[in-house]
Amino acid sequence: MTPPRRIVVAGALVVVALACVVGLRLTSVSRSVAAAQRALDAADLVTAETAWRAVLAEDPGRAEALYGLGWTLHLAAETDGAREAFQQCVEAHPESPLGYKGLGSVAMGEGNPTLARRRFEEALARAPGDTAVRHSLALLDLLTGRADEAVVTFEALAAEEPTHAAFQQALGEALVAVGRPEEALEAATRAVELAADDDRGRALAQLTRARAILAATSGRVDTADCAGTAPPVYAWLEEADRALDEAEATQVPLPDLVAARRAIRQRRGAVDDQCPGARVSPESLGRKLPDG
Repeated sequence: MTPPRRIVVAGALVVVALACVVGLRLTSVSRSVAAAQRALDAADLVTAETAWRAVLAEDPGRAEALYGLGWTLHLAAETDGAREAFQQCVEAHPESPLGYKGLGSVAMGEGNPTLARRRFEEALARAPGDTAVRHSLALLDLLTGRADEAVVTFEALAAEEPTHAAFQQALGEALVAVGRPEEALEAATRAVELAADDDRGRALAQLTRARAILAATSGRVDTADCAGTAPPVYAWLEEADRALDEAEATQVPLPDLVAARRAIRQRRGAVDDQCPGARVSPESLGRKLPDG
């Protein structure tokens, strides 16, 4: 905050002192924002919510804090609270894309793709080319059956920001959806490496790795050659389970993790049925999937 230029000399020292106090408060708020974001990145939603509310107590209406609080509540499945925080962000900062993007995410979570797309497009209109908003729109494409369009967008985002783990992970999911599991596995593996310090990002990337591996094992067993084709599939299913173990170890809540484990178990059971007695220890095998 810059003090007015015209001040009486007698009050000059008071104004300077106040300016210093304001500067200290802003520094404190900035540190609080960083702490809140760290908690959110670590999926510590309770700490993140407390920290965002502390920021807003000091600086009501701060856009990033309203958005951060909204996103924290959204991840905690507190939809009404998330919507309220994002709406406050829109009202306080109608020029910012943040509130609109948050409202789009809420609408997407509620299964309202039409409203979600409108909100995301409103956000993009305020920040043309914004990668985060384009990422959200591509996720919406993926969820609404437009996987080919999602792949194009995610490939562009990954090329623009090759060190962004979320773009690689999302690309992996889209590639699984269009039937390109080997490429999906490469993207998801890159995402795991890039998210080394991000528990949520790493958990999602490991989940995507497991899905990609599972997809890559489809149709790989030849009942005429069980000895040659079943063991590598078993080995890769073990690798998929390990990926889920890594995801679970982050302690980040992943609603889809149970379904992924069930799918791996079902695939393993199907191989058991196709090739009884073919299961061997994966440690004795190479993990390259068979051709074909």
